[in-house]
Amino acid sequence: MRGTEPSGAGSGTSAPNLVVVVLDCARASNFTTEGRPRRARTPALDRLAAHGTTFERAVAPSNWTLPSHMSLMTGTYPSVHRLRTFRKDLVLPETVQSWLGRRGYDTALFTETLHLVGGWGLETGFGQRFSRTTTEHGEDRTLANEIAGHTRFLYSGGMRRLVDRIPATVLPVNFLNYPQETAYKARVCGDYLLRDFSGWLGARSTERPFHVMFNFADAHEPYPGGIPEGRLTWLEKGFARTPRFYLLAVDSLQRLVPWEAVAEGYVRALERGDEKLGEIVRILEERGVEEETMVVVTSDHGQAFGEGGIVYHGCGGTDSVTRVPLVVSPPRSMSLPRTVSTWVSLCDVPSWFKAAALGQPAFDADGSITVPFPVSPPGHRIVYCEAGPASDPNHSLVGVGMDRAWNHRQIVAYAGSTKMQLDLATGKISRWSFPGDPDRTPGESVEGEEALRMRREFFFGYSGSDPLTPGAGFEEYPREELGDEQMRSWGYD
Repeated sequence: MRGTEPSGAGSGTSAPNLVVVVLDCARASNFTTEGRPRRARTPALDRLAAHGTTFERAVAPSNWTLPSHMSLMTGTYPSVHRLRTFRKDLVLPETVQSWLGRRGYDTALFTETLHLVGGWGLETGFGQRFSRTTTEHGEDRTLANEIAGHTRFLYSGGMRRLVDRIPATVLPVNFLNYPQETAYKARVCGDYLLRDFSGWLGARSTERPFHVMFNFADAHEPYPGGIPEGRLTWLEKGFARTPRFYLLAVDSLQRLVPWEAVAEGYVRALERGDEKLGEIVRILEERGVEEETMVVVTSDHGQAFGEGGIVYHGCGGTDSVTRVPLVVSPPRSMSLPRTVSTWVSLCDVPSWFKAAALGQPAFDADGSITVPFPVSPPGHRIVYCEAGPASDPNHSLVGVGMDRAWNHRQIVAYAGSTKMQLDLATGKISRWSFPGDPDRTPGESVEGEEALRMRREFFFGYSGSDPLTPGAGFEEYPREELGDEQMRSWGYD
């Protein structure tokens, strides 16, 4: 192995290289082999899984990028690190890349998602950062966004009401916006990060181990080239290109979108992400370090296509958004189980990296961590996703669907064969049982003494000092001074 043992590593055991690949917006169900439709062909991921560990029940800590990545880096839920929106006034927990850097690792970040290099704290601890740009805002990206930012018309209440009455009104907006969005995505989602990684790896003069993170945004909407437009009418094509904001704000639009066609484009995008994963593995092999490298492949959240009224991500707690793929390919020196069927949070990943750096197995036979990072890791008995809504907390959708569940903060808990969801705005608890598909089946409403028991047992940490008070623990944050228009990036508001 090229890397030597960092300070504090396990005695007599070389520290492995540590790689995490985030396939942004990849949801777990598209990677199953259970005969479900929309399964992506992922030969690179399959090869890693063949001699690694597949987690069957992995849960993202949040339903959108910023909080979920911070949890992936710190081992803490969003309620602890508090990076739930675009804020720069927080004292954030230590990141695992900072810890590894102090232990002697070379660290680098390679990202197509600009949020990771936008100054929100996610780049902290990476010695080098590679991205197409670090300064572009959503307002600058397309003419439609620029018009929205300066006139406040496209996202105004009057425009929403007009689209609700006459849905075709949105088509000229889509005609203007969609080509620019797809051109921007094509520019950002290229092969340049793979070339950067190969160059970075080849130029390293040190014999130290390395830790790198990749974020590939191929599976983020929009999906040009993959939608089978030959089967769609011109109206269907137009509605398939509707931005997330209008789909959430105007119910009638969701019924007009050909979701199956959009999902086919999504599957093709997942396959493009897998091609990039395969190239990373090829580069590691070319440099002769693949057997000394631990590779973790996952996603920061999933992607919804109308399930439960949820559009893409950043709102709601459907399984399409909360559950993600998770595969770990260990270094040659580490023995890990082939399959883990217990619920696991991405908050565990920093603990796995710490254990590996110290010469310990990343996790045991049931997926439990062996070395905690941080000191008090989340437990395995209950795994959470903190599903913050699109308007919480930077308020860009205030006045839009405030009475709808997707626009409330939802705390989703998985334990055993049960999924539970607490609406912090209303106190309502819903419950599902596995096997089953919570995205297709409405949850059972839990009331009375049973609801009180569940609040005490499963949601006490999210209910303030009094777990019996509906809405207790809901926390408001100030709106960002930058303004929503500047932060409207890739569909986030």
